[in-house]
Amino acid sequence: MEKIERRMKIVFVCTGNTCRSPMAEIVFKKLLAEKLGCQIHELPDKGFEILSGGLAAYDGMKASPNATIVVQKLGVSLEDHQSRYVDMDLIKHSDAVLVMTKNHLDIFQDRFHDQHLPVHMLSFSGSDISDPFGGDEKVYSQCLSEIQENLKHLVFKILS
Repeated sequence: MEKIERRMKIVFVCTGNTCRSPMAEIVFKKLLAEKLGCQIHELPDKGFEILSGGLAAYDGMKASPNATIVVQKLGVSLEDHQSRYVDMDLIKHSDAVLVMTKNHLDIFQDRFHDQHLPVHMLSFSGSDISDPFGGDEKVYSQCLSEIQENLKHLVFKILS
């Protein structure tokens, strides 16, 4: 398998790292792997490190059940997901840190203001991606659809 020289690290960030950011992480991996013609587990060999974390996460929590259900319908799994708190070890050397809301952006910039990291909203329109936590499967599906639309733009932008 051919390795490429260029490396790219992208970190998706939400509040607890049990809903939005893990869904964004796994779906982005799927979309990227499809475009590159490889399997998800081959992305590191293609130069991509894709991670997620939460600004108020407890390390080691599973993805929410409805997040797991809605991504399974896309053929990917969050069964092995374990939440992690956003710290410098997670985000250092990132090419992009993508947050879900304006509030996340503010918190992130407050917490890491001296780090000069490439932090942006996931939504290309700049709108918040609402938190489905506590919602039913339909709420999670709507959230996932919104995330997917933005991820398609992101894949196109990265690979063009």
